[in-house]
Amino acid sequence: MTTAKQSGPPTLIVRSPYAVARLTAEGVVWDEPATVTRIPYRAVIGATAEVVGARRCRLRVEVSYRAHGRPGGYELECGARVAQTFVRALLAHRDVVPTTGAIAFVTTERRTSAPLRRYTRGELGLRVLLAAVVLNFLAIVATGRYLAAFLSCFGFFAWWGCADLAAHIVSLARPSWAFIARGVQVEAHYVTSEKRPGTSGRMWHMWVYEYTDLNGEVHEYTTGSSSRNARPPRTRTVTIVPGVKERARSRADAVLTLLVALPALLLGLVIVSIPALMAMPGVLLLGGVFK
Repeated sequence: MTTAKQSGPPTLIVRSPYAVARLTAEGVVWDEPATVTRIPYRAVIGATAEVVGARRCRLRVEVSYRAHGRPGGYELECGARVAQTFVRALLAHRDVVPTTGAIAFVTTERRTSAPLRRYTRGELGLRVLLAAVVLNFLAIVATGRYLAAFLSCFGFFAWWGCADLAAHIVSLARPSWAFIARGVQVEAHYVTSEKRPGTSGRMWHMWVYEYTDLNGEVHEYTTGSSSRNARPPRTRTVTIVPGVKERARSRADAVLTLLVALPALLLGLVIVSIPALMAMPGVLLLGGVFK
């Protein structure tokens, strides 16, 4: 895993139905439906993750009155683990921010009218699939086979599974092939070992390396250590694709993806496509079997 080099903490994101909190190098970005609030680290006087359920927490960020923030602070509800990770990272970085000079103010921007929303490919595909299922259902009902029409509706789930698998295969195959066909190798140098939060919020022990890309920019490459007491190699060879803003990877990782992960996904696609074809249009075309 790799990220661009930065001086601030990792960009953590906490989501709730009514707000999104982002931890950036400059501070906390509190995103709500009507406003976007930016809270500098020096304006933060406290942050807590109060347990409100078995796996839920109330994340609360309090700001200094001198920073002109919201008097009652900023709150949202989210998962307990991600809230606790967010609070630890926020307070840890706040404590190392220089305290000289005046406290920067909290700024709030009101959103303008949102532009007309365009459907994503997934949303468009879902609507096309629903239309196909409805037309297929009506066509079978017109022949008087009501039970067969009901059974054919299960084809929606099978076809949606096929579409999801196909999209996942493309998203894995395209970058992996680019790393093998067009990738160039660069040397990454070991910098440090530290714990960082993963996607689930759990802290992992990581080895941190730095490498310079073809444009002379320094980036960070991280990889999980084999064990806590293992010694990291001083240098590692990683692969980047010129002209593509894709994270650096090891060539072995790209090859393993093409040789192991993709065949397994293709096999799954074949297995899922059989009931999908049987349900739609199989029920309609081979209606005599279901009479």
